[in-house]
Amino acid sequence: MLVKRYLVKEMPEAVSMIREELGSDAVILSTKKVHKRGFLGLFPKTHIEVIAAANEQEPPVEPRVQQFNARPTATNAYQRQMGQPPTTPSPAETPVATPPAPPKPEPLSVSETAPVMEDDEKVLKEVQELRTMFRSLLNSSYNQLMPEAVVNVRKQMLKNDLSEEAVDELIERGIRNITQVHEVSEQEFRGILTNFIREDLERYSPPAQIALKSRVVAFIGPTGVGKTTTIAKLAAEQVLARGKKVGLITTDTYRIAAVEQLRTYANILGIPLEVCYAPEDIKRAMGVYADFDLVLIDTAGRNYHNLLNVRQLNTYLEEIQPDETYLVLSLTTKASDLEEIAGNFTQVRADKFLFTKSDETKTYGAVYNLVTRYKKPLSYLTTGQNVPEDIEEVSTEKLAKLLTGEILYE
Repeated sequence: MLVKRYLVKEMPEAVSMIREELGSDAVILSTKKVHKRGFLGLFPKTHIEVIAAANEQEPPVEPRVQQFNARPTATNAYQRQMGQPPTTPSPAETPVATPPAPPKPEPLSVSETAPVMEDDEKVLKEVQELRTMFRSLLNSSYNQLMPEAVVNVRKQMLKNDLSEEAVDELIERGIRNITQVHEVSEQEFRGILTNFIREDLERYSPPAQIALKSRVVAFIGPTGVGKTTTIAKLAAEQVLARGKKVGLITTDTYRIAAVEQLRTYANILGIPLEVCYAPEDIKRAMGVYADFDLVLIDTAGRNYHNLLNVRQLNTYLEEIQPDETYLVLSLTTKASDLEEIAGNFTQVRADKFLFTKSDETKTYGAVYNLVTRYKKPLSYLTTGQNVPEDIEEVSTEKLAKLLTGEILYE
């Protein structure tokens, strides 16, 4: 496959260049606006970046008169991809005895005949259609248009539970970053996408531990994600490694075992535990810890597919007024369920993601999906049930390499 990048002022200019260099059956993969600096870096101008692809064979050189013969055009190729009927050639394109004056280039689509800058909505719609076509190329018999390296990396990322939309957007960015896509190696392409993923994860705030200025920290999340054990690990780290005076509060009175589990950890660490049966108990418990450095609060693990349970949690959080709130999610949960749960928690203040049970799965795509969708930073990753050692700060570099297959699950 031949893939080329064009930087033009208007789409008709790109269409003409694509036809001349790649042939009339070339496929446009993506378009976007870019800003190009003018003289001395001043007076920036808006251009259009177009990525187009054709098969491996260079287009044959044809006599000038054959340009007017009726044959498939770039428009027809595009329309076939989109499931539209091909455009009927105009009379001007039929054979003639003597070469007439060259006709104006036939536009690829109606929207391209108008100035691109006049209607941003039309441009956006066309780009979305092109992306849909791009995904169909990758998912269908058109796979032969993509280099094997690109196809293999895409399969690996989908296998790791990254969303199809996220994967294809990353691949588009990768293609735009390479001059000769058909020559890229699988290792090189993985490296390029790894950098993109790491940059995306860190853009929303680098992963961080509990902030030094935070005094009250709450933990929320569904049942069964290991929230209580995670709190015990963090409490141990703050007491043993940082020498802080730590107190625990639990509002998880729905399960007696949860209270007793946290009480056992509190006794081992030699720190107090307050149990709150109703939101009005929070003020009393906070009064007990008035001179403590840090208060960690365990909330009830409920079925948060149910929005009513989320609203009840809000009642407690309004009383707690935490400095930080961690949304604790298990990586063993299906990616689609994590999306729904995280979506329901948009009704509750959640500052950071904390993922548990990373040792019980080989797919981490949900981490990237949620962080980039909800724009919340990462914090910790739990790696087992041992207290306090099986918890670590997220490494975006390692996570990105796992997602692209640059390194495999250990």
